[in-house]
Amino acid sequence: MKKISIIFILFLCLSINFDLKSQSYIGVRGGVNIPSVNFSNFVSGPVIIGFKTEYFVSPSFGISYRNMQSDKIGVQADLNYSTKGWGQLTFMETNTFITKINYLELPFYFHWQLFGTERFKFFLDAGVYVAWALSAEQVIANDLDLFENQVTYTVENDNRGDFGIYGGAGVSYDFSIFILQLDGSFKSGFANILPVNHFIKENPNVSTNQVPSVQLSLLFPISKD
Repeated sequence: MKKISIIFILFLCLSINFDLKSQSYIGVRGGVNIPSVNFSNFVSGPVIIGFKTEYFVSPSFGISYRNMQSDKIGVQADLNYSTKGWGQLTFMETNTFITKINYLELPFYFHWQLFGTERFKFFLDAGVYVAWALSAEQVIANDLDLFENQVTYTVENDNRGDFGIYGGAGVSYDFSIFILQLDGSFKSGFANILPVNHFIKENPNVSTNQVPSVQLSLLFPISKD
């Protein structure tokens, strides 16, 4: 993580030093996540308990600010309300537990417009994000009495902070009065959302957010230097 942060800061400094006219944009974005959590195996006494993942779709929406230092490269920051979490099947796959964690999330990243025409662009994004859990809930899909191997998360007792790396790619079209953008992204967390206790093996040693997403954005020009 330290090496990634150093490289990111160096690229940021280089981008700011472009002696070219810049263009700023502000906009809104919305889309869906397909979240999961990277769990290591649980240990219950001498028995290692496997984890059966069940995927689900959750919302993500927010606002964006972009500053293009040239016609190719810029920096962008988003402020999102994003639902992450995980789904878990029981041993016999007869029930599903969906844990939804609602985050206030701040991705900060480089935006490279790689190629395209004057209006239609292909781009890549790369950077980092930080997030803070606001609330959490668990939904049981079937029989409430089938309470097998359930993993719980609460904002009161578990880790609320999250951070990691961010990457994405997509296409955009400039309509002059606004830019319409469609992109896919992936966030890989470094912070465990469940506390690790090496003396009591109730939680896994690893529990990090992994979130692929698809978003649609509208960006409006606000200034040109």
